Amino acid sequence: MKKNYLSLFLVLLIGSWGCQKDEDVETTGIVRGMVTKGNTSIALDDVKIIVFESNSNTPVQSLTTAADGTYTTELEPGSYYVRLYRNGYEQVPPRNISAVPFTISLGEELENPIEMFNSDVEQGGYILGKVSEAGKEVAGVLIVGEKDGKGYSTVSDAQGNFFLYNLPAGNFQLKAWIGGYESEQKAVNVSAATESQQNILLTQGATGTVSGTISFLASTAVEVDVALTHPLTHEPIPGLKASTTANYSIQNVPAGTFLARATYRNDERVVDPDWIVKFGEPLVEVAGGQVNRDFSLTNALKVMSPTNLPSNTIPSEITSLTPSFSWESYASASDYVVEVSDASGNVIWGGIDRSQSIPVKKVIIPSSQTRVDFNYDGTATKSLEPGKVYRWRVFVSKDDKQSTSGWRLISVSEDQLGLIKVAR
Repeated sequence: MKKNYLSLFLVLLIGSWGCQKDEDVETTGIVRGMVTKGNTSIALDDVKIIVFESNSNTPVQSLTTAADGTYTTELEPGSYYVRLYRNGYEQVPPRNISAVPFTISLGEELENPIEMFNSDVEQGGYILGKVSEAGKEVAGVLIVGEKDGKGYSTVSDAQGNFFLYNLPAGNFQLKAWIGGYESEQKAVNVSAATESQQNILLTQGATGTVSGTISFLASTAVEVDVALTHPLTHEPIPGLKASTTANYSIQNVPAGTFLARATYRNDERVVDPDWIVKFGEPLVEVAGGQVNRDFSLTNALKVMSPTNLPSNTIPSEITSLTPSFSWESYASASDYVVEVSDASGNVIWGGIDRSQSIPVKKVIIPSSQTRVDFNYDGTATKSLEPGKVYRWRVFVSKDDKQSTSGWRLISVSEDQLGLIKVAR
């Protein structure tokens, strides 16, 4: 009898040890960090952080920084990125720059410190709410507040909550955007430094289609992406994208006006820039049914230094406030036009002035030259600031006597290259 009891005890002990061993097996990694005010070590509390799975762009977790500015969470192995929101500070990443993904490995503890910079909107109001459809929250929705021709945006988290910060006082039209759904539009009055509560209801059944053909000018065909973006914020509408080498079709498009964009990612191809500069971005009006939008693509001009790698959007860190930009020469170029924008998309030096009936080129560089120093001519509207992100790019111009302007653009560098950050 004692022998039987001893055997039973050993079986239970081994079983218990086996269960404990299974429970101790790691299945996640950890990401942690501190959010600080740009160019300082001041910790920022109450920052709203949304964690997205980068391959599907799906929000999976929502966090808030503690009183000491720190955050931490467990994630299954995979690729992720984060978006940060806090009133009084610009969102991270900026609206016209793609988020930088990070990889979580099994059992890894990843440090991911983040800086946020002051918003240009002082004493901004804000709108908090939830996006839902038939009583169920909807995640990953782009929410845009429109006022006086400007757009202010955010994205709903995994529970459908959204935080739209840094709004100037006044009346806004609030609407949500995602493939497959129509959204109600809400009129919201925002007061300075005051919270407004506003929920948005969606209904399934968006029936529009945008389709067309991709043609390649003096370049070989490659697979490119076509996306519908918001006309004011230039952000892609979730769920409205297609990849193609020739014909594309984007379905389940809600009613509205969109910017149709091709080759947003780095694929060595760009949309014919001459058409865009002289006639504007390709807008499409959708009200159900089918809309056609064709694109002509050409080879991109290659920027050399300083720039992020083509495989990501991590800005290249520079130390000079007057960096020297360089690029490869482009066949048939008569001259180049250099442009530098801040993280909000505002041009601070060079570019092309489209406010007149005939576009005007600024900061013109002769074709024999493929390098130039920032603000060498003293015409920049702002200086570069430590800690901030910028994008520089180059247009390729060719003389054309048949054009009313006397020139036409034959190429440009890619949207998601030429990203730089000035070291603190």
